[in-house]
Amino acid sequence: MHIKIYRGTPPNDCDSLCDTCRHSRITRGRRLDEELVFCDASHFRTTQITFKVTSCSDYSDQTLPTYFDLLQQAWILQPASRKRPAGFVRASDLRDEELLRHMADLPERQGTVATVNAPGGD
Repeated sequence: MHIKIYRGTPPNDCDSLCDTCRHSRITRGRRLDEELVFCDASHFRTTQITFKVTSCSDYSDQTLPTYFDLLQQAWILQPASRKRPAGFVRASDLRDEELLRHMADLPERQGTVATVNAPGGD
């Protein structure tokens, strides 16, 4: 008989989510136990983390591009106007006010923040 326990104790051999999070500041010394981890995810104050993090609701993977980075590389479909025909334009070629109009719906496109679990931490 196979019993699977969900959200039980995560394995201790996986790395902390803080290692790849945009919100973390990590300072390491020469020895393994010399490490300071600070989380800047809170808007009010910085929090010192004293344990390996395996699940975090504000985790933002720094190895993935942000919405703004993707927007800068995107081709945006511009409707026709009196001055120019309809067509695709690079976001980096837009004027500031046009780019701000597209950035206005940023919170709607990002959706809700989901809890992320470390790999191997079923």
